[in-house]
Amino acid sequence: MTRWRRFERQEGTLEYWEIRQEGIRCFLRWGSDRAADKGSATTLDDEEQARRHAVRKINERLRKGFTEVDPPVDPAEAEAGIPVLDVITRAAAGPHAPVPEFLPVDGFDQVYRCARTPDHPMGFFEYYVLREQGRSAVRFAVRAGSHQEGVVAGFLDFLCSRRDLAFDGRSHHKVPLPRPVGSFDHALFCSPALGRACAAYPAAATRVATAFPVFNCEIGDEDPEVLVDARIHGHASLPYSDWGRAPYPAVDMRFDIQPSFYRPTPKFKVFRLADVQKLMDVLPTAAPPSWLEVRSFRGETTRLEPDTTMSFADVSSLLAN
Repeated sequence: MTRWRRFERQEGTLEYWEIRQEGIRCFLRWGSDRAADKGSATTLDDEEQARRHAVRKINERLRKGFTEVDPPVDPAEAEAGIPVLDVITRAAAGPHAPVPEFLPVDGFDQVYRCARTPDHPMGFFEYYVLREQGRSAVRFAVRAGSHQEGVVAGFLDFLCSRRDLAFDGRSHHKVPLPRPVGSFDHALFCSPALGRACAAYPAAATRVATAFPVFNCEIGDEDPEVLVDARIHGHASLPYSDWGRAPYPAVDMRFDIQPSFYRPTPKFKVFRLADVQKLMDVLPTAAPPSWLEVRSFRGETTRLEPDTTMSFADVSSLLAN
């Protein structure tokens, strides 16, 4: 199911509820003729789980008296032939908002840049590498405070020859850089669904992928899409628009430590390095069956128990190297 399915119920007010599955994600939006529209998204472990989740949600609505109806025309379909920069420019313009100005980048074919309040501490530069006569693109952004023309040019040299990679059907690619880009040694290419580069512009959202440089240790070599999603969008996610950052090593943990403020986690999930330290602090005095497993970006697992003598510095080194 890639298109929206719509369900309505008339009980004094007309309520609607819509759902769409895209890969491992289920998108919802709902509202009524008296209430503002709302929406949410759920990311599952795999496509089969997402399908079952969608079926379960639909059955819940049917039991509540909703009836399926034909959905309205999807903006993504109605404007599929309009160049993405035109869609963004038109959608972003408003009575109190300046019209974004996308200017060509010298020396690069079909590459455009927009400066978003570059003098503000939170300002950034937004780049679009176009393809298919502008109907799709690969986007990345760089915080103004870490923006360097030479570093960006090095990444554009790499990206322009690979602008189709994020559209090959896979959710992501982690690719070694032939030459460092600043301090970075790899690049991550994300499909439109994973990167969510233009989630604010529905008519362009499915046509804009994401790419940005990373450190090798920040994305697991064998990461499934759900883990990459958590690393770049989840709690304490990778600040990938900051090109002056230090490495943020991938941290996956599963554990059962009693007593602890953390609920036992039987399968590997994405955590922060600070969580590793907190759990290691309580592990020496935990009950004997307690255990903690930490997995690095290479897939190497280290098991810790109450009598383990490994220090936090040792574990941090394993995660970063």
